[in-house]
Amino acid sequence: MAAVTVVSHQRWRADDLRGVTDVVSDLGLDTSAAADAGAVLWCPGAWAAAAVSRYPHLRLSSAGPRWLDGLAVRVTGRRVVTSSAGRIRGTGRRRGWRTFAKLPETKHEVFEARVRTHAELILDLDRLPDDEPVQLQRPVTFTDEVRCWVLRGEVVARAPYFADVAREDWAELADPERVAQAAAWLGTVIGRADAPAAFVVDVGWCADPDTGEPGWRIVEANAAWSADWYAADNMTAVVEVIAASQREVEPQWRWQPSPLLRGRSRALALR
Repeated sequence: MAAVTVVSHQRWRADDLRGVTDVVSDLGLDTSAAADAGAVLWCPGAWAAAAVSRYPHLRLSSAGPRWLDGLAVRVTGRRVVTSSAGRIRGTGRRRGWRTFAKLPETKHEVFEARVRTHAELILDLDRLPDDEPVQLQRPVTFTDEVRCWVLRGEVVARAPYFADVAREDWAELADPERVAQAAAWLGTVIGRADAPAAFVVDVGWCADPDTGEPGWRIVEANAAWSADWYAADNMTAVVEVIAASQREVEPQWRWQPSPLLRGRSRALALR
């Protein structure tokens, strides 16, 4: 199994993988860990943005910012539209309108994922570059959320997570039967989706979908090379997905950092 370079100041992340494969721990103070074309990386998006700028050989895959837009509402539970910050700012005022707005492939405190009124959205968009992708969704309620690692159309590992609960309490709340149901449902739909060979999909029980009865729906996709593995049930498979997300990446699935990440990572790219 390939050795993994874990780029993080959180030492426990590297320790998590040491029982599965060889691990190199890197604090991410520069981008030298990406100099080796054969390296397998687990790293945050901001560091990756600097690394791909400096090292053209680095190929990282992702589903892309508009992947959810192309899925059927019966699979997502709600309509999803991704546009640019500049274009959304140009829309007319909408009274009483609320939307769940997020950066589709970037987590950054400058624009946190949350429900906003139209006025709040326009105000917050001023913090973003005009061409920054922004995803708008009808607010729905997700419970029993499960992260799934997908390799060539099959779910190979899974982990429940609870966004508003302390991580040390997750084990008490996890329901193995519900986790298995979520992974099984995703297995029935993900093989038919146009998607990268190796990535991560979060699934949740949607209590109020746009169509159909409450049930499992896709929450979002994440890049395997930066997704938290939580307490995955098969860490060997997790490492395999991380490695595959950086090997023989097809052009349409090659990750491109957003304008926000590119701008914030320029200084690091010089190191």
